[in-house]
Amino acid sequence: MSKSNPATESLFIELYAKHEQSVRAFVKNGIFCQHDVADVMQKVAMVAWKKFANLDDPDLEFGKWMCVIARYEIMKFRRGKSRDILILSETAVEKILDQGCEEYSTRIKTLEFLQTCIDSLKEEEKTLIKIAYNSNTLIKVFAKTLNKSAHATYQKLQRIRNKLADCVEFKLSTEKV
Repeated sequence: MSKSNPATESLFIELYAKHEQSVRAFVKNGIFCQHDVADVMQKVAMVAWKKFANLDDPDLEFGKWMCVIARYEIMKFRRGKSRDILILSETAVEKILDQGCEEYSTRIKTLEFLQTCIDSLKEEEKTLIKIAYNSNTLIKVFAKTLNKSAHATYQKLQRIRNKLADCVEFKLSTEKV
């Protein structure tokens, strides 16, 4: 990007932060080493920043556009690595990446619906989900603080997972993605 202004920089940063996790998941489909994923993501960010001014409607297109950039960066990376190690054929990787690009909108919608479903949980359920997925606290230890058995806590957690899965599935089925 040749000329930048604070509003453009702010919009890019906001959109990048919103889509980075999904694009990183997409990159992981084509590259399996975490260190290499970080390198490719860095290149994706640099290319996206340089070409950001060319994007017609950033709010609508940014995520898919980043996936396209990521696809090219993955293929470039893999061509460089193909001299070093035995890897999947370029055709196989392209099929995997094409499917990932096609599913990008669905993944974003699913994450949005999941957040909406989590927001609709009771506070006790939200706490259990946060403990299970966002902390290093063991469920057994957390169960003791609730004066419940680990087994009962795991069962409750499974019921909440099922409830969230049903909620997301319902929302996906009622909305065109």
